[in-house]
Amino acid sequence: MGLVETYDYINNELADKRVTEWWFMSTPWPMLLISASYLYFIKICGPRYMRDRKPYSLKSFLSAYNIFQVLVNVWINYRLLTAGWLTHLTTGCEPMDYSLDPMALRQVDAMWWTMIVKLIDLSETAVFVFRKKDRQISFLHVYHHCTTLLITWTSVKYFGGGMCTFPILVNNCVHIIMYSYYFLSSRGPKIQKMVNFVKPYITIVQMVQFILLLLHASQALSDSCDVTTVGAAIYIANLLINLLLFMNFYRQNYVQHKKTAKLE
Repeated sequence: MGLVETYDYINNELADKRVTEWWFMSTPWPMLLISASYLYFIKICGPRYMRDRKPYSLKSFLSAYNIFQVLVNVWINYRLLTAGWLTHLTTGCEPMDYSLDPMALRQVDAMWWTMIVKLIDLSETAVFVFRKKDRQISFLHVYHHCTTLLITWTSVKYFGGGMCTFPILVNNCVHIIMYSYYFLSSRGPKIQKMVNFVKPYITIVQMVQFILLLLHASQALSDSCDVTTVGAAIYIANLLINLLLFMNFYRQNYVQHKKTAKLE
């Protein structure tokens, strides 16, 4: 096949026909353009705009954003739990159901909303730019946000439902904990001091999440599991990269910092 035929085959023939007309799903170009614009803004445009300006506070926005994240992650998990996880889906190998069954449609709909949330998540880095929190715009942060958005889009496009909904359930639980902590820590020095001990444990929870998802995704590599191994292999590779990056982050910010504090 030629280049055009290959693109048509991958983008149209292999895709889940149920989501073709949904926002952002007909072609990969909108998400790729958004990702490229995101990188351009945080690396070039944003810093240039903020160069001679004082950092913005954005405390009210951040408080509202943290509450939004908690609520939307609870809502998506509710939709998934009522789309089969309380009845027939298990943590084992669960092939995708591409039918128009209401439960199957509810699963892929929850995955699409998850993708929209991951798109909104990009605004976090813009907030770092406007607040001049350059240290927080790390390779880990940027890689995690970009790849999570693109992999979620790919999942909706080709693997909507089944075992691909399990990572969303787990990740949303992590985010509920994480954004609850962010909200509480922004309530003033007194509350921040009370909840500050939780901070390193959030990174630990994130690493445990990746290990759990690696074990879960490895089932797709078995011949007895009727799920494409190509998508699973890419997903597993990304999980491993994220795990290593978070391990390095934990080592640098908590293990080495603790050792340095003892020496002082």
